Amino acid sequence: MPYHHTELIRLLEQRNHIFPSDPVSITEILRQADGTPEAKLHRRAQLIDRDQNIAQRLAQHQRRLRLAQRIASSAWFAIGLLGTYQLMQHSSLNFMLILVGILGSNTIMLIIWLISLTQKPHSPSIPFWLASGSLKDRISQALIEHDSQTALLPQFRWTRGRISHQLALCGLAGMFSASLMLLTVRQYQFNWQSTLLSDQHFAQIIHALAWLPAQLGFATPTPDIIAAARNHYHSEHAATWGILLLSSILCYGIAPRLIAWLICWQQSRRHPLALNLALPYYQNIIQKWQQQIIDDDSDYQPDRPIIAPTKIPLNHTGAHWAILLEAPDAPDNWYSHILGQDWTNKGSIVERAQLADLITELTAQPVQLLIGIRAKQTPDRGIVRQISKLAQAAQHNIIIQLLPSNPSSQTPAEQERRAQWQQVLHEHGWNGLN
Repeated sequence: MPYHHTELIRLLEQRNHIFPSDPVSITEILRQADGTPEAKLHRRAQLIDRDQNIAQRLAQHQRRLRLAQRIASSAWFAIGLLGTYQLMQHSSLNFMLILVGILGSNTIMLIIWLISLTQKPHSPSIPFWLASGSLKDRISQALIEHDSQTALLPQFRWTRGRISHQLALCGLAGMFSASLMLLTVRQYQFNWQSTLLSDQHFAQIIHALAWLPAQLGFATPTPDIIAAARNHYHSEHAATWGILLLSSILCYGIAPRLIAWLICWQQSRRHPLALNLALPYYQNIIQKWQQQIIDDDSDYQPDRPIIAPTKIPLNHTGAHWAILLEAPDAPDNWYSHILGQDWTNKGSIVERAQLADLITELTAQPVQLLIGIRAKQTPDRGIVRQISKLAQAAQHNIIIQLLPSNPSSQTPAEQERRAQWQQVLHEHGWNGLN
């Protein structure tokens, strides 16, 4: 699910889709986050899809695909059942024709699948509704495009093979069920006919066909029974031919398909779908996270010592608290959906006693602390000193949210105050959110 969600976000962002959260801001937030690039990209997708609308659409799409797969499996079982029922309508049957009718197409498809393993996956055609642009919903278009691109991946051939073998197994199960039912409730007679094959040749074919069932304990026709069945029907030998028919379906139809299904299932687990980090889209994001500013030697001047900000643990399992410092006019839900976490509102710190009580609580348990500050307020020594005390007490770092976040318009004075705060956060190594 994370792979599909992240890829869907990529396709939608390339289509200029409007998200609940600004991708640029989320990318900047995750600059100081822990984790591998792939893990951070998955987290980025979750934060961009803040209202989970895209994730829900993806889940609905995958449920529809699973439903279609179940319907297709049922249809293949019904086709196998009804097809075999029609094939065995007559009481007198030619053994080889019945066997070829049941296993012939399945064997050909299995051979084609084996050959396809030696070839590169071909590019599937884009559905006509996507090519024509008839789907006005961007998310629906991205879902179809994502399915088409996923089908091109080398790993997906195992998933595709697993699905095809599952459908074939359902069809074979229907054939076996119909054969077993009809052989149980009806009296059949079997014979064989051939213009070119002699009794000896046909006996050799049947002997080779019956070798594996015989190893498994099934009764098989003897040379005398085989010779007697040429152009003649014998009711006393019908059970032997019927058992050979059923055992052949099991040994040469169901068993190879089941083995192929297990191989595809194992390979799909060994080679899960993973993000292609070489794509320009992902490379651009990763480079932003790794970007460093290097001064030119000709005009180098030593900067003030800067404390590197601590990494933000995205999967922190402790408490998440949100407080306000001298920001009484902040909205009630100012902390909602920040970093995709559920924050506990600890109110506004106004008095020294409140600050002391909070510091005592922070030292008693691991807490990730979110501090809301008015961006238009001057970062004076008093408030910086309060933040320093909280940063020392918090065991799982602090995150500063400048309020309002992502303002639509700013006066020059407000822009200057925000820049001053950014400088203060940078100097003290505090993680800040715009």
